[in-house]
Amino acid sequence: MKMNIPNQLPFSDKTGELGCKVIKFKQKYNRLWWEAESSFPKFPKTYSRSDQAEIERELSLFVGKISDYMEQNLPTSKDREESLRAAISESKKYLKNLSDLSGISVDSLYSDGFKRSTKLFIEHVKQFDPSMKFENIYQALRNVWIMNALQLYLNRDIGYSNSIFAYSMLYPYTDNIMDDVSISVEEKLRLNRNLKNWLEGKSCPYSSPIENKIYHLIKLVEGDFPRDMFPGVFQSMLTIYNAQIRSLIQQRQDAPPYVIDILDISLEKGGTSVLADGYLVQGELNENQEDFCFGFGAFLQFADDVQDVLTDRKNNHMTLFSQIAGNYKLDAVANKLFHFISMVVELHLSDPGFRKLREFIHKNSYLLVMEAIGTNSELYTSDYIEELETHFPLKFSALKKLRKKLKKSFSKQKRRAIHFDTVLMSSGSPKHV
Repeated sequence: MKMNIPNQLPFSDKTGELGCKVIKFKQKYNRLWWEAESSFPKFPKTYSRSDQAEIERELSLFVGKISDYMEQNLPTSKDREESLRAAISESKKYLKNLSDLSGISVDSLYSDGFKRSTKLFIEHVKQFDPSMKFENIYQALRNVWIMNALQLYLNRDIGYSNSIFAYSMLYPYTDNIMDDVSISVEEKLRLNRNLKNWLEGKSCPYSSPIENKIYHLIKLVEGDFPRDMFPGVFQSMLTIYNAQIRSLIQQRQDAPPYVIDILDISLEKGGTSVLADGYLVQGELNENQEDFCFGFGAFLQFADDVQDVLTDRKNNHMTLFSQIAGNYKLDAVANKLFHFISMVVELHLSDPGFRKLREFIHKNSYLLVMEAIGTNSELYTSDYIEELETHFPLKFSALKKLRKKLKKSFSKQKRRAIHFDTVLMSSGSPKHV
């Protein structure tokens, strides 16, 4: 089935000077991507098999404790919530041992700030959309954590605001609609025309429950950042809007690989997403701050593409990874991503004052990509997986096994109304940026 996408897509021309900067940033990070080496990177830590076995034992104890409690047939939702909290509280010693064994720890300032922001966000979600699915809440929450990391970069206290909530919630409502192959392009374009009008400050009636939510999220942003005082906020949201419209091109099933500039589209989509994050954190950014946000967003987009490669390939969504997956092994392009991450981090965070943040972003980004690679290990050579695995806290096969066990326990509890925020809030800070 071919996807017919109109030649005239509803782009916004109200991005102002920021639209010109996006073009410049894309050119810069395009060059940086091609300069990134494809050789195996030098990782900061190596784990022996005995190290990984010990970490696996501790993690198994933690997962086992949680699973045992979750599989109890307790009579009420309240009983189950309290039981799970008790399980996690009792299991914190395993998390402490895991932190010590793996060398992965987070400054308490970061941990407490992220945890507080997470709690406030989840409470807000429950009020705004009680029916939102777990996977969509987690998707939105990841963006909250990115914005919290940007607060550290901008030398602000880790906090929470209506704007952080609103922009993070736009992802489940708009990004997922754009990726949903069951929704026609015509319907996607209609919704996006309305979104464009609202972002530009124009009146436009909404005609569906989702549009109603999107409209009110934009109004929350306006409450924090009046349009006449903070034009960059709405210009930044329009740049990611334009990038989302342009990403429809990635869904052209009739276009052969390498004809469409997928790198350019991916850079724009990822870079403008975090560029808007930065504006919604602070209201105004200087050009160096805009540059960092764009580069940070670019490699996070690539990391997501590594994670979603099989789904993207199944849905004929072209990314740097999905367009070659199955035809070639992904070792070299994954190596380029690791080097690209390091180049962006060192380019912007080399100042001694950024040391903790540099290590935090670097380490978490590496782990995020390695975990995604381990999950889709069949797309890489066995030698590559074996070598990469020595730099991950436990064997990829062990990670898959433990994740499967926890998922099975959660699926049993789905019918019993166990809320995932109980786990998040009781266990501590987020695992990845």
